[in-house]
Amino acid sequence: MRRLPSSPARAGIRRALAGISIVGLAFGLPCAPAAAAPEAPGPVAQKQQPAAPRLDPALREAAEQKAGAYVLQSADGERKCPITLKAETAGGALAVQLDKAACEATIAFSAQIAGWTPDATGALRLLNAQGRTVAEFTEATGGSYEALREADGVYFLVNPSIAELPEVTQAEVVGDWDLAATPGTPLCRWSLTETPAPKGGFLLKVAAGCDASVARLAAASWRLDGGNILVSGTGGGAAIRFARQEDGSWARVPERGRPLLMSRP
Repeated sequence: MRRLPSSPARAGIRRALAGISIVGLAFGLPCAPAAAAPEAPGPVAQKQQPAAPRLDPALREAAEQKAGAYVLQSADGERKCPITLKAETAGGALAVQLDKAACEATIAFSAQIAGWTPDATGALRLLNAQGRTVAEFTEATGGSYEALREADGVYFLVNPSIAELPEVTQAEVVGDWDLAATPGTPLCRWSLTETPAPKGGFLLKVAAGCDASVARLAAASWRLDGGNILVSGTGGGAAIRFARQEDGSWARVPERGRPLLMSRP
């Protein structure tokens, strides 16, 4: 039978093992299982891009129908900016194309425009890079769209063929005009004369028997302003602006919920 070391011998063995541990610590030798190495860092998370707009089939069809070239312009037509609404997506919206440097010089808020989208009401919304609405344009007459920006004014998206019509002259608009909410159903007739009005512009004569909706406008004078016809009333309120349409008629802008059209009798 194998004999175990005596107690003094066992004590010596313990002292020897303790010495080995001390030497190991001194020289950096492992005396216990090494701790698990830290995991290698994963790839740096990429900045998440906004998801492309998910349009239902009806809005997708609307986007394809409404996409195209427009002119973004002020109500008086003096400040203009060509803009193209595209049917393909870019970032978090449908794509737009415009010369921002040139447009910003004439229409300041155009610098914020990064995309667009139609909505279920038929409106067109111009969006910034965060997807917020910069301007919402509702459909007006003649294929144009209008927007009212608070503390800024009225703006239009119009077909380039309308925006590029030659400058209107006084001789072209003098004479009789029928007013209607819908084409072919006159509500009133008035005449734009060349007689100077006391407070500027020219006198406007209203025929008898006008519908109350037109008579309450109390139209008394008119003038040309930035290619539009401005009609002023006797009450001193805001003038009514009419913009020329591609078919030669004129339409009140902004529409304010009910159209008012001027056409030759």
